[in-house]
Amino acid sequence: MSTVVIGAGLAGTFAARALSDAGEDVVVLEATPHLGGRTRSNREVLQHDQVADLGGSFIDIGQDLLLEFCVENGIGLKPEIRMFPKGPGARYSGASILLGHVVIDEKRVEDDARAALAGEVQDALDAVPPGEKETLKAWVRRAGLSRAAADAYVMQGAFNPTARAEIVSSWHVHPGDIGRICWILSDGTDTMARVAAEGIDVRLSTPVRLVERVGRGYRVHTEADVLTCDNVVVTSSVQATRRIGFDPVLPTWKMSALLGTPLSQGGKAVGQYRDGAAIAAAAGPSTMTNGPVSMFWLKQGPQDTIIAMGTMADLGDGMLDDEHATLASLDRHIEVMTGTAPERIAGIVQNWTTEEFVGGVVNLGTGGFARRAALGAPVGGIHFAGEATGEWPSAMDGAARSGLRVAAEILQKRRAHGTGAA
Repeated sequence: MSTVVIGAGLAGTFAARALSDAGEDVVVLEATPHLGGRTRSNREVLQHDQVADLGGSFIDIGQDLLLEFCVENGIGLKPEIRMFPKGPGARYSGASILLGHVVIDEKRVEDDARAALAGEVQDALDAVPPGEKETLKAWVRRAGLSRAAADAYVMQGAFNPTARAEIVSSWHVHPGDIGRICWILSDGTDTMARVAAEGIDVRLSTPVRLVERVGRGYRVHTEADVLTCDNVVVTSSVQATRRIGFDPVLPTWKMSALLGTPLSQGGKAVGQYRDGAAIAAAAGPSTMTNGPVSMFWLKQGPQDTIIAMGTMADLGDGMLDDEHATLASLDRHIEVMTGTAPERIAGIVQNWTTEEFVGGVVNLGTGGFARRAALGAPVGGIHFAGEATGEWPSAMDGAARSGLRVAAEILQKRRAHGTGAA
């Protein structure tokens, strides 16, 4: 065969689709039983045929590749939503989210208090702009924010799961990179990978143990098989790639980039509730908290049900492994917003930290362009894609684009050498 792709997330499936469409013979090897990587969706737990997105949940404005892909392939999208309003001065900033729904210490922060917090933060952002690599905690101290404003501002660092919200880089919060205008898929987010993989030879539950150079080609070893190919595309997570043996060993610059890439740690809590319209009116489209479920957003379903999807950082307190306690915390946040104890009819918690072949998420702003370029650079006929290599500041869109990038690398090489179907 011409190419073996390692990993069946968006990077892997988009790479395989592009190569296959160009006439390449492609096999995709996925270590887990699931297609889609961290766009994994569960279709078994929720009622009324609803889907629980356990990883990536929505497409942001600017993610044109994925939006176009959905439109072209008839993948349904819910009407656009704004996770939070514009901030003071009718512009998006690190103060914007403070004007949305906020719960602190299991108490709803009322409109006047949120406006005061947002105003103080906006004044500080204008007077003392944060450095791109400055952490949230460092900036609030340098800016001299009050304790209440500092705590509220730092809270939003947990929008994407990280070990500690306060050590998130400021670029992620101000002016902010997600949640302004976005779309939730009608079905699960893994639908994009499923559609991209149609007609492709995808082998699930097939972890790769060794990639071996043999002459001008490669042998890819799994537990049960050995595949021979011209090119290898590695789209697995940084954590999973660190587990693969390479013979010969990858060069030092590549290994240094892999070993030096910091991974955030966290998970997702999903609850399904009755009285969806009432919950949406009180807590929608999203609510930020300083509780274990740091932020949740809502997706309405049939028969007046609603799904709350929340991010969680792994703080080492065991919450991500305690489904009962985590879902009870989500219940409590909704109760605070609505004033009534919600009736949860289903729920699920996903701990990404303990996933053997995931283990963490790469925030693209961490480490800079040089690290991403090193992670994405090919080594002979071994090509590297995935969210960690993306130049686009969005995990899902960046991953898909990186898959198209490596496909183009391989096809260009075919054309240059005058070989293969391309």
